[in-house]
Amino acid sequence: MLTRLAIAGSLAAMAAFGGPKEFGVDELNRAIAARGLKPAMFRFRTEITADPPESYRIQSGLITGGDLRGLMYGYLDAAAQIRARGRVLSSKGSPATRIRGIRYFLHNEDLERDWYYSRDYWTDYIRMLARNRFNRFNLVFAHQTNYLAPPYPFWLALPEFPEIRVPGLGDEQRKRNLDMLRFISQTAAEHGIDFTLGIWEHNVQTNQKPTVTGLTEQNLGPYSYAALKAVLAACPAIRSVQMRTNSESGIPNDRQVEFYGKWIWPAIREAGRLVTLDLRGWVMRPGLMEGALSSGVPLRLSTKYWGEHLGRPYPPAETWPNYSYLNFLERPNGHA
Repeated sequence: MLTRLAIAGSLAAMAAFGGPKEFGVDELNRAIAARGLKPAMFRFRTEITADPPESYRIQSGLITGGDLRGLMYGYLDAAAQIRARGRVLSSKGSPATRIRGIRYFLHNEDLERDWYYSRDYWTDYIRMLARNRFNRFNLVFAHQTNYLAPPYPFWLALPEFPEIRVPGLGDEQRKRNLDMLRFISQTAAEHGIDFTLGIWEHNVQTNQKPTVTGLTEQNLGPYSYAALKAVLAACPAIRSVQMRTNSESGIPNDRQVEFYGKWIWPAIREAGRLVTLDLRGWVMRPGLMEGALSSGVPLRLSTKYWGEHLGRPYPPAETWPNYSYLNFLERPNGHA
């Protein structure tokens, strides 16, 4: 019952922003107009069926989908057929891979100032992802840089932590930053794409100059808990949160289990909706995996695939000690 309710809730959330079906219909209408054909020739009834999620069928006058995303894919197939041959033949499809995602990193304020705030850019980019059947988009903040590390004070100011701020960042720019995060995540939802918020640093690394003032060892945990809850509330289309948990996160090794277990997992659990924890955990400290498994939130594991320096056609279990997914193979475990 919980799974069915969660699915129904996610479908309702997507529909609230316009929905993937509407995008599919728009693509079909664009294809018809580009061909100079009459819309009346391509009127389809639609149904949500008991077929597997994301699958679709096109029959005479009917497009069915296993869910709203599948229905969108049916319309996109019909649109592609019209562009290619000017007619629509019976067709069906289902995904061969459950997660088809792409990850995007933000690194430099000066280089990103123009395109990042362009709503046209994000709309076109996300439409391209949907047409190519991507179903997950991971936007990563604070990766190997002091910029946006941590990203929370770039999005909001918390009255209970007035000392934590970004020098020189005014209320208007902070609001603009949060509005863009909300827009990007909602636009993804409108196109049947699950948005993942990637937060890879909760503080600067030891060799980086801080860009956020007021953070201390004592307030970092309580602040991160409150800030993450506030961001999830402000951006209801965020479907999952990816956390990097090793020393590159800015959290010392001896504090990681307590920091994430006491402050981060509860913030996700208390979001008021189903939000998945994407645990990017390599070189994990003993106890970190156990804490994530017992956190009460849906869990997904991700790790390095190539190790940056290699291009193998498969993920090696170990490139350097603990560098790939070797930590996930330890027994006993509750995730494999």
